[in-house]
Amino acid sequence: MQKVKVIIEKSKTGYAAYLPLIDGCVTTGGTIDELKYNMHEAIRFHREGMKKDGLAIPLDLKEPFELVFQFDVETFLCFYDGIFTRRALSRLTGINESLLSQYANGIKHPRQVQVKKIEKGLHHLAKEILQVSL
Repeated sequence: MQKVKVIIEKSKTGYAAYLPLIDGCVTTGGTIDELKYNMHEAIRFHREGMKKDGLAIPLDLKEPFELVFQFDVETFLCFYDGIFTRRALSRLTGINESLLSQYANGIKHPRQVQVKKIEKGLHHLAKEILQVSL
């Protein structure tokens, strides 16, 4: 099954997403769940249009495929704000709380090294949680 990357970003009304694979394949949603549903619809719409226009559908979008949603750091930090405090993320990543707040508010944008630190900290936590039995 092909994995197709979808980029999710914050918008003024909620969230926006685009498919780097197809120019113009964009959508919005008030929630992440709505956005995901809308992206499936946008892809269906684009595929139908491409067929109608006699254009080749990219191999990645031939059935079956799986959408993989990728957040930018600002959107991730805002979306999970009620779950991950800046203090907790600081402990997980080694990145200063103030700097994390600046990322979340769009004041600063993290370098790729910082993005990888955040990702590594989250993945480490996820592995630990998967080992928990209650």
